[in-house]
Amino acid sequence: MKKALFAFGQWYDLQIQVRPVATKALTSSFLAVCSSVVAQIIRRKLSLKEVLSFTLQAAPPFSHFWFAMLEAKLGPGKALLKTALDQLFFRPIMVFYCFVATGVLSGKRWAEVHANVQRNFAKVVINSWKVWPGAIFLTQRYLPQHYRSAFIELLAFFWDVYESLMICSEEVTDEKE
Repeated sequence: MKKALFAFGQWYDLQIQVRPVATKALTSSFLAVCSSVVAQIIRRKLSLKEVLSFTLQAAPPFSHFWFAMLEAKLGPGKALLKTALDQLFFRPIMVFYCFVATGVLSGKRWAEVHANVQRNFAKVVINSWKVWPGAIFLTQRYLPQHYRSAFIELLAFFWDVYESLMICSEEVTDEKE
Protein backbone atom coordinates (compact mmCIF):
# COMPACT_ATOMS: atom_id res chain seq x y z
CA MET A 1 0.00 0.00 0.00
CA LYS A 2 2.84 2.37 0.90
CA LYS A 3 4.49 1.75 -2.47
CA ALA A 4 1.24 2.43 -4.31
CA LEU A 5 0.71 5.72 -2.46
CA PHE A 6 4.29 6.77 -3.10
CA ALA A 7 3.97 5.88 -6.79
CA PHE A 8 0.72 7.81 -7.01
CA GLY A 9 2.36 10.79 -5.31
CA GLN A 10 5.22 10.76 -7.81
CA TRP A 11 2.82 10.44 -10.75
CA TYR A 12 0.64 13.27 -9.41
CA ASP A 13 3.68 15.48 -8.84
CA LEU A 14 4.72 14.96 -12.45
CA GLN A 15 1.20 15.69 -13.72
CA ILE A 16 0.88 18.88 -11.69
CA GLN A 17 4.14 20.13 -13.16
CA VAL A 18 3.53 19.02 -16.77
CA ARG A 19 -0.25 19.64 -16.99
CA PRO A 20 -1.06 21.94 -14.08
CA VAL A 21 -4.43 23.28 -15.25
CA ALA A 22 -5.83 19.92 -16.40
CA THR A 23 -4.55 18.13 -13.29
CA LYS A 24 -6.02 20.73 -10.97
CA ALA A 25 -9.33 20.73 -12.86
CA LEU A 26 -9.60 16.94 -12.60
CA THR A 27 -8.57 17.02 -8.94
CA SER A 28 -11.17 19.67 -8.17
CA SER A 29 -13.87 17.80 -10.08
CA PHE A 30 -13.09 14.47 -8.41
CA LEU A 31 -13.14 16.02 -4.94
CA ALA A 32 -16.38 17.88 -5.77
CA VAL A 33 -18.03 14.57 -6.71
CA CYS A 34 -16.91 13.05 -3.43
CA SER A 35 -18.00 16.01 -1.30
CA SER A 36 -21.38 16.24 -3.03
CA VAL A 37 -22.02 12.54 -2.47
CA VAL A 38 -21.05 12.82 1.21
CA ALA A 39 -23.38 15.82 1.64
CA GLN A 40 -26.20 13.92 -0.05
CA ILE A 41 -25.61 10.90 2.18
CA ILE A 42 -25.88 13.22 5.19
CA ARG A 43 -29.20 14.54 3.82
CA ARG A 44 -30.26 11.00 2.89
CA LYS A 45 -31.28 12.18 -0.55
CA LEU A 46 -29.18 11.20 -3.56
CA SER A 47 -29.35 13.11 -6.83
CA LEU A 48 -27.11 12.48 -9.83
CA LYS A 49 -28.17 15.86 -11.23
CA GLU A 50 -26.90 17.57 -8.08
CA VAL A 51 -23.59 15.67 -8.20
CA LEU A 52 -23.09 16.65 -11.83
CA SER A 53 -23.96 20.30 -11.25
CA PHE A 54 -21.71 20.59 -8.19
CA THR A 55 -18.90 18.89 -10.13
CA LEU A 56 -19.27 21.16 -13.16
CA GLN A 57 -19.18 24.32 -11.08
CA ALA A 58 -16.04 23.04 -9.32
CA ALA A 59 -14.22 22.01 -12.49
CA PRO A 60 -12.55 25.28 -13.46
CA PRO A 61 -9.33 25.57 -11.43
CA PHE A 62 -9.93 29.21 -10.52
CA SER A 63 -7.55 29.00 -7.55
CA HIS A 64 -4.70 28.07 -9.87
CA PHE A 65 -5.11 31.33 -11.78
CA TRP A 66 -5.82 33.35 -8.64
CA PHE A 67 -2.67 32.18 -6.84
CA ALA A 68 -0.61 32.70 -10.01
CA MET A 69 -1.94 36.25 -10.33
CA LEU A 70 -1.18 37.03 -6.68
CA GLU A 71 2.34 35.74 -7.16
CA ALA A 72 2.83 37.71 -10.40
CA LYS A 73 1.45 40.99 -9.02
CA LEU A 74 2.81 40.85 -5.47
CA GLY A 75 5.88 38.63 -5.82
CA PRO A 76 7.03 35.95 -3.41
CA GLY A 77 6.27 36.24 0.27
CA LYS A 78 3.64 38.68 1.55
CA ALA A 79 1.52 35.79 2.82
CA LEU A 80 -0.54 38.04 5.10
CA LEU A 81 -1.42 40.46 2.28
CA LYS A 82 -2.25 37.59 -0.09
CA THR A 83 -4.45 36.00 2.57
CA ALA A 84 -6.30 39.26 3.18
CA LEU A 85 -6.89 39.80 -0.55
CA ASP A 86 -8.04 36.20 -0.92
CA GLN A 87 -10.51 36.44 1.94
CA LEU A 88 -11.90 39.87 1.16
CA PHE A 89 -12.25 39.55 -2.60
CA PHE A 90 -11.72 36.12 -4.12
CA ARG A 91 -13.47 33.82 -1.62
CA PRO A 92 -16.75 35.78 -1.43
CA ILE A 93 -16.86 35.88 -5.23
CA MET A 94 -16.23 32.13 -5.37
CA VAL A 95 -18.94 31.42 -2.79
CA PHE A 96 -21.39 33.49 -4.83
CA TYR A 97 -20.30 31.70 -8.01
CA CYS A 98 -20.85 28.30 -6.34
CA PHE A 99 -24.38 29.23 -5.25
CA VAL A 100 -25.36 30.57 -8.68
CA ALA A 101 -23.59 27.97 -10.84
CA THR A 102 -24.79 25.00 -8.83
CA GLY A 103 -28.36 26.31 -8.75
CA VAL A 104 -28.48 27.07 -12.47
CA LEU A 105 -26.75 23.82 -13.44
CA SER A 106 -29.21 21.91 -11.24
CA GLY A 107 -32.08 23.36 -13.26
CA LYS A 108 -33.39 25.62 -10.52
CA ARG A 109 -35.36 28.72 -11.51
CA TRP A 110 -33.57 32.03 -11.03
CA ALA A 111 -36.01 32.98 -8.25
CA GLU A 112 -35.00 29.83 -6.31
CA VAL A 113 -31.29 30.52 -6.83
CA HIS A 114 -31.75 34.16 -5.76
CA ALA A 115 -33.72 33.17 -2.65
CA ASN A 116 -31.04 30.64 -1.68
CA VAL A 117 -28.30 33.25 -2.13
CA GLN A 118 -30.25 35.71 0.05
CA ARG A 119 -30.90 33.04 2.68
CA ASN A 120 -27.44 31.47 2.93
CA PHE A 121 -24.70 33.50 1.19
CA ALA A 122 -23.73 35.78 4.10
CA LYS A 123 -23.72 32.87 6.55
CA VAL A 124 -21.44 30.82 4.29
CA VAL A 125 -19.02 33.72 3.73
CA ILE A 126 -18.85 34.48 7.47
CA ASN A 127 -18.30 30.81 8.23
CA SER A 128 -15.60 30.66 5.56
CA TRP A 129 -13.73 33.41 7.44
CA LYS A 130 -13.66 31.08 10.45
CA VAL A 131 -11.94 28.35 8.42
CA TRP A 132 -9.99 29.62 5.44
CA PRO A 133 -7.70 32.46 6.53
CA GLY A 134 -5.38 30.10 8.41
CA ALA A 135 -5.30 27.58 5.57
CA ILE A 136 -4.64 30.25 2.96
CA PHE A 137 -1.93 31.89 5.07
CA LEU A 138 -0.11 28.58 5.66
CA THR A 139 -0.44 27.70 2.00
CA GLN A 140 0.94 31.06 0.87
CA ARG A 141 3.73 30.96 3.45
CA TYR A 142 4.98 27.38 3.21
CA LEU A 143 3.92 25.67 -0.04
CA PRO A 144 5.50 26.04 -3.47
CA GLN A 145 3.20 27.90 -5.85
CA HIS A 146 2.41 24.89 -8.07
CA TYR A 147 0.99 22.96 -5.08
CA ARG A 148 -1.11 25.73 -3.52
CA SER A 149 -4.38 25.28 -5.36
CA ALA A 150 -4.18 21.46 -5.24
CA PHE A 151 -3.63 21.56 -1.47
CA ILE A 152 -6.51 24.01 -1.03
CA GLU A 153 -8.73 21.71 -3.12
CA LEU A 154 -7.87 18.81 -0.82
CA LEU A 155 -8.77 20.85 2.26
CA ALA A 156 -11.84 22.11 0.43
CA PHE A 157 -13.30 18.61 0.32
CA PHE A 158 -14.59 19.12 3.87
CA TRP A 159 -15.65 22.70 3.21
CA ASP A 160 -17.47 21.59 0.06
CA VAL A 161 -19.55 19.11 2.05
CA TYR A 162 -20.75 22.04 4.17
CA GLU A 163 -21.16 24.31 1.13
CA SER A 164 -23.10 21.65 -0.75
CA LEU A 165 -25.43 21.28 2.22
CA MET A 166 -25.98 25.06 2.26
CA ILE A 167 -26.36 25.47 -1.51
CA CYS A 168 -28.87 22.65 -1.68
CA SER A 169 -30.58 23.70 1.54
CA GLU A 170 -34.06 23.75 0.01
CA GLU A 171 -34.15 19.97 0.28
CA VAL A 172 -33.02 20.11 3.91
CA THR A 173 -35.64 22.75 4.72
CA ASP A 174 -38.38 20.87 2.86
CA GLU A 175 -37.66 17.62 4.69
CA LYS A 176 -37.95 19.29 8.11
CA GLU A 177 -41.27 20.99 7.38
